[in-house]
Amino acid sequence: MPGEQSDPFNNKSTSAQHLSDADLSSTLPRLSIKVGLALFLSVGFLLLLLSRFNYLLIHTLIELSSIVLLTAVFLIGWNTRHLVRRQFFTILAVGFLVSGMVDLLHTLTYKGMQIVPVAGADVATQLWLIARTFGTLAFLLAILSLGRKDFTTDMGWLVGFLLSGLVCVTMVWPFAIFPTCFVEGEGLTPFKVNFEYVLIVLLCLAACLLWRHSRFLNRHLMTILLLAISMNILSELMFTLYLDVYGYMNFLGHYLKLGGIILVNYALIEGTLRSPFKMLFRDMSQSYDELDQELKRRLAAEKQQEVAHQEASLLYRMSLALHNTLNLDELAHLTLSAATDVEAGGFERATLFTVNKRTGMLQGMLGVSQELAPLVLPSEENLQNWERLPLNEDSCAEQRTAPFNQKVIKQRLPLEKHDNALAKAFLGKQVVLVPRPGEEPSGGRQLAEALELGPYACAPLIGRDQIMGVLLVDNPLSGRAISSTRKRFLELFASQSGSALDNASLVKRLEMAHDNLQDIQEQLIHGEKMAVLGEMAAQVAHELRNPLVSIGGFAQRLAKQELKDPKANEYSGIIAREVRRMEEMLGNILAFSKKQLVCLEDCNIKDVLQEVFDLEHEHCQRQNIELVSELKTGLPEIVGDYRQLRQVFLNLMINARQVMSDGGVLTVKAWVGSLRGDQAVVVEVEDTGGGISPEIMRNIFNPFFSTFAKGTGLGLSISHRIIAHHHGGIEVINGEQGARFIVSLPVAQPAVVTIDSAENE
Repeated sequence: MPGEQSDPFNNKSTSAQHLSDADLSSTLPRLSIKVGLALFLSVGFLLLLLSRFNYLLIHTLIELSSIVLLTAVFLIGWNTRHLVRRQFFTILAVGFLVSGMVDLLHTLTYKGMQIVPVAGADVATQLWLIARTFGTLAFLLAILSLGRKDFTTDMGWLVGFLLSGLVCVTMVWPFAIFPTCFVEGEGLTPFKVNFEYVLIVLLCLAACLLWRHSRFLNRHLMTILLLAISMNILSELMFTLYLDVYGYMNFLGHYLKLGGIILVNYALIEGTLRSPFKMLFRDMSQSYDELDQELKRRLAAEKQQEVAHQEASLLYRMSLALHNTLNLDELAHLTLSAATDVEAGGFERATLFTVNKRTGMLQGMLGVSQELAPLVLPSEENLQNWERLPLNEDSCAEQRTAPFNQKVIKQRLPLEKHDNALAKAFLGKQVVLVPRPGEEPSGGRQLAEALELGPYACAPLIGRDQIMGVLLVDNPLSGRAISSTRKRFLELFASQSGSALDNASLVKRLEMAHDNLQDIQEQLIHGEKMAVLGEMAAQVAHELRNPLVSIGGFAQRLAKQELKDPKANEYSGIIAREVRRMEEMLGNILAFSKKQLVCLEDCNIKDVLQEVFDLEHEHCQRQNIELVSELKTGLPEIVGDYRQLRQVFLNLMINARQVMSDGGVLTVKAWVGSLRGDQAVVVEVEDTGGGISPEIMRNIFNPFFSTFAKGTGLGLSISHRIIAHHHGGIEVINGEQGARFIVSLPVAQPAVVTIDSAENE
């Protein structure tokens, strides 16, 4: 890395930057700025006094001195252009050459010279303005060339300036199209004054640019040039104030311009003749700095490329691992282990949160810290190891029983964007960085305190059509913030994990659908068996009914006769009683098997229940059962078969009475509810018989299933079928002390419904 080892070029550039002026300059003494300024002011004061006697002579001396110096500037700059490898001094030299040539014309045409026929105050002022324009442009263009590639060749600059100067001079003479600048007796025109202000603004801009590009020049040279520009600014300001071409302001303007030219000449001598090697070494130093910066940029790019390659390799290995299993629980352990392993994601901890659709809350599912990640991931980077992970129930169990995971599974957060970062990531479907957990809203702050979170990030695990959960990673031990580079890696990792979890979820749903299809198939087979059994039972019942009638009749006759043997009377009674029970059973079988018509009419559910209460009242009293009725007032009438509904509620109350052989409470409630969004009357029959076991509850509505020795197993099945053909619903749940049957009957019903037992079964 740069700066970490010896670099001869860098050392050379460093030494070049620290070379003093005396080391790179000749041994000739320099004139200090203070002495030079004092000498300049003294000579100026002397010339001002002399100008009172002959202003034209003083003006001519100043202008000729300026022209000589400008010519010297050109000669120095042009002849040393190969020594100093930059066009700064070349542009100054060429610009000031053209300015000096125009100044010569200005001197020859000055008022009182009488050398050129077109001479006069206005022509001289116009030429003066052109000369100052080229001087200003020379400053501006030379400064703009610092630190940039050459705009054109040195000869190109010379030809360009000369042609531009020639064009501007021809505008004064012979074409005479240049605007008027001076009027005798009135002074300067507004054009002249405003143009001077424009030149002042450009010179100020040049000074600012020179200060901005100060790194390309040494401090001494930059100071001289800034003084030169400042004198030119003052000179132009003086030329906005005079009324007479022989006045004080005119003299000050010319003399300040001469001072600026002297400084420029001194700057060229300093930068090219006196210390050319210093400028050369400065260029080399800047070149080395640029090379060093380029080297740093390339090293940074190589490092980024290496990091990107490592991330791509890591993501590929994790892809092999994530797609090696389709078990959701194993994938959760694998995802969090990959996010925290030192050789993988590198985060110190990882936590998985999912959304409980029933409560609409984010809940913690699993948390893994970095020391437990090796239980699941391989210790080497061999791809075959990542394809065969040491994933087993023991390693997963150890991660689940860890103290950190025990804290995670207790966490519950509302799914509100303004409450916590997890909800924000889930709802916004983007990674959310939290550098300061203590400054989060209330939910995020409580989570940070409970889990002792460091700087963390939340990434949604997005599948094809749903979000599988939110992955939270943090660095509590080091306190290291998650950078933008790590954020990009987390986005890629979360996308990969979400895809794997979505695939596993899809497989899980397919397995569940397959199990459901198997259950449906078993139910269909069972239904077909029951249909055959029902048909056979109906035929057997029909065949048995006739002989039973005869047996029952003769048994009743024997029971009415006074037989000499008491045992004979007892036996005949038993025969008659059992025949009646068999006839009742055969009647239920025939009723269950044959087609029945539902005669719909307006039914008052209270009347139906009251009739059932009357039928069961005596039986309940004999068994010490308290009958409680809680029927809400204002129950609407329903459309149904009065007789069949009475049979349904009678069956439910008989079953409830049979399970309370030692007495209890039988509660019947009725109220107005809803069924599938429509108004319905709900009737609830609850007993205190201890409830129904789960194994029995799933079969209670099946035909011929009974828990009583003397039962037929058709009562609840017939009731279920009647309620179904009334488009209602019946369900059973276990209450606090017993079973609770809930019947829901819609208020509106079709006119006629035909019940076919074979079709139903």
